[in-house]
Amino acid sequence: MYSRVPILMVLFFSWSLIHAQGGVEHALRQIKVKNILPLEKIKYLNQLATHYLSDSTNLSLSYASEAYLLALKNDTKLWQARSLINLAEGYLYNDNYDQALNYAFTALDISTQQKSKVDIATCNTTLGWIFYDSENAEFAMQYHRKAKELLLQLKEIKKAGVASNAMGLTFYAKGQVDSAQIYFEEALRIAQQTKNHAGESSALNNLGICFSVKKNYHQALAFFEQSLALKKNSNDLLRQAETLNQMANALLELKNYQKTALYLQQSRALIDQSSSNARKENLLDNLGIKAKLYQEQYQIPEAYLALKQFMDVKNEINSQVRRESIATIKLKRETQETEAKINKLAAQKELRDFQRNMLSLILVLLIIIGLLLYNRFRQKQKKQKELAVVQQKLMEKELENVMLEKNVLSSKLEYKNSELKNSALYIAQRNELIRQLIDELNTFMEDVRKESQNKFRQFLNKIQYKLELNEDVQAFNLAADEIHKDFIYNLIQVFPDLSENELRLCSQIRLNLSNKDVASLNNISIKAVEMARYRLRKHFNLKHEDNLHEFLGRF
Repeated sequence: MYSRVPILMVLFFSWSLIHAQGGVEHALRQIKVKNILPLEKIKYLNQLATHYLSDSTNLSLSYASEAYLLALKNDTKLWQARSLINLAEGYLYNDNYDQALNYAFTALDISTQQKSKVDIATCNTTLGWIFYDSENAEFAMQYHRKAKELLLQLKEIKKAGVASNAMGLTFYAKGQVDSAQIYFEEALRIAQQTKNHAGESSALNNLGICFSVKKNYHQALAFFEQSLALKKNSNDLLRQAETLNQMANALLELKNYQKTALYLQQSRALIDQSSSNARKENLLDNLGIKAKLYQEQYQIPEAYLALKQFMDVKNEINSQVRRESIATIKLKRETQETEAKINKLAAQKELRDFQRNMLSLILVLLIIIGLLLYNRFRQKQKKQKELAVVQQKLMEKELENVMLEKNVLSSKLEYKNSELKNSALYIAQRNELIRQLIDELNTFMEDVRKESQNKFRQFLNKIQYKLELNEDVQAFNLAADEIHKDFIYNLIQVFPDLSENELRLCSQIRLNLSNKDVASLNNISIKAVEMARYRLRKHFNLKHEDNLHEFLGRF
């Protein structure tokens, strides 16, 4: 399935688009002009970086690096971000995910500071592809959703269609073929409406793959043939090779061995013409299908040779260390962001406490000064008596405050847990109500006039999207992590193998939430909650009569 960034990003960057070889030659001439303005040179360098990305990745990185250094020298923030995105795409093509991710995050920080929504959307798209290629589907979906949302706000319908295609790819990577098909069909409609031939060919190709998975190979071949017809008008050899591989796979399932061999041969010829690092993915597909073809024809030596070549290429492009490094960097960034928020809140609290203490001190000083002025006219004995009374009152007040503070501290944790549980119940009940509302509204769909059904469906999809996004749950999880940090720390010391989701489930069980409330809170089924509780009990070696809630309460 086609997933590489450049085709999407060529559509995405209006400022880096070069349509013909003449444009490349013009850009090459312009960067050599001595008196060219810095911003113009940066623009042309980025155009060249985009143009050479797929076939000459190292040359593309060279142009992007020169553009970034020039943007730094001239302190042009947005062009720094755009140059960094080109660097991120180049390193992504070379499977250097760590470097690609660092550049993309830096570009996102700059774009956010500059409040440029189009550049923020671009950065989110690039991050989505980095996580997609490194097999982190959840993170990929998170950033592609953000990109699509921004593009819809900007009314960039054509680019939003590209984002829909990306979300479809991510659903496919998660094994959710039906969901992926919905987004591919949406991407196809938008591409046809906006006359985006590259987006149309990608959507057709991806729909073909969905139907291949569903074993509807004839329908899949129809989509592949339409996609290939559009791709032949472009110069992207790898995209043509990709579709030829998919057609060969469908024909192999239909036992048409002659055409399968022909398409594999045509695909391999196109792959061998490319010098891009991305060719490895297409080569991997080609060799895998070839090995299966030889096996079905009982050509065992040829099948073994193709399989050996397949494993060599696979070992070259798949690195578990890289994927783990990606997750580490993502976790580190989220931790830093969380720490920054906590530090900011702590600083604000300290400032409020300081202001309150200063006000109290000023009030006390005013009282003392008033008493001194008043007692100046009194006798010494009376003055001493009054001062003693004042001191006694202050001591009693201080003692009362100490006792009150002690009572507050002793009940603070209980109050926060109660507040957290109420928040969880509110979110769960609200989610359940929204789901019931969506179900009821869906029953009215047939009663709605046909010309209004599309808007009605879009309204329901928007409600469903907000429900799936579930921003309140993210805030709830952050609050729960902070309140239960001692509980989580103690639990990890005894059970270090618990995942993040299992730890959060433990926190929710400790709040004594019902299975129904946990399911509604996390947008999962009650059966999934029961299975998760079963796995926890098994992990904790609990007996049938042991109470999971009471067990967690010991930590």
